[in-house]
Amino acid sequence: MLITPECVAPTGCVLGEGAVWSPSEGFLWWVDIKRAKLHRYNPKTGNTRRYDLPIRASALALHDGCLLMAGDREVGLYDPATEAYERWCELPGEPDTNRTNDGGVAPDGSFWFGTMDDREKDPIGSYFRLTPDRKISQMRLPSVLVTNTMQFSPDGRTFYTCDSAEQEILAFDHDLEAGTLTGRRVFASTYEFGGYPDGSAVDSEGGLWTCLWNASRVVRYRPDGSIDQVVTLAAPQPTSCTFGGDDLRTLFITTARAGMSFPALDSRPLSGSLFAISVDVPGLPARQFGVSR
Repeated sequence: MLITPECVAPTGCVLGEGAVWSPSEGFLWWVDIKRAKLHRYNPKTGNTRRYDLPIRASALALHDGCLLMAGDREVGLYDPATEAYERWCELPGEPDTNRTNDGGVAPDGSFWFGTMDDREKDPIGSYFRLTPDRKISQMRLPSVLVTNTMQFSPDGRTFYTCDSAEQEILAFDHDLEAGTLTGRRVFASTYEFGGYPDGSAVDSEGGLWTCLWNASRVVRYRPDGSIDQVVTLAAPQPTSCTFGGDDLRTLFITTARAGMSFPALDSRPLSGSLFAISVDVPGLPARQFGVSR
């Protein structure tokens, strides 16, 4: 059992993101946005593999043995077996300076994801929803600087997201039938840690595990927003996390080295690596695009 986070794949990603566990394969998939790479980790062998991508993918979802991916200003399907990519749709009206960021699958099987200003200057990021029939629509949520966290509670009735720059995690009431959001509220503030909320994962008890960029931490929040656990990493910029392993009791954590100085990288050489830690409460199986659950 891993009591503290251990580096399981020293991949040196510039901006590791989008971790998703494939139970049928027993693989952990994630991307390096800045280098337009897809990474695969097999925990049984410890082996990794890297694939070149035609887009700067930022968010992944499982779909019929392939990977749905949002990247740049489009969404498409990638088949790792053939390394073929099929563009499904482009985002309407997105500025040229924007790119996709985090994403996740909703209980009805639709794919929710956000965009951001790649320069991280202007709050012009938006939220989008892709339905299983490949129709894409912009969601009526306020524009943000850096969209992150697209997670739902186990019953699907609470949606979590954040604008990382505000150092706040937001919660909404989610109508399962209509797919609409109401009751916007601040779920938790990350200001006290000096970190910025990035990607998250929800466990089977409804705990929200959130990566705190620039704080070397992943924090587990109880459903009431109180802090339950704090995990410290040997890398200052954790970016996304997901549950994997046969029992879903391994929390995988991606990290980044973007923007770090040479002295900072010398002191934190594992920045950009994939980490893993064993947890007591198992996670939830990853929702698959096009499958209601």
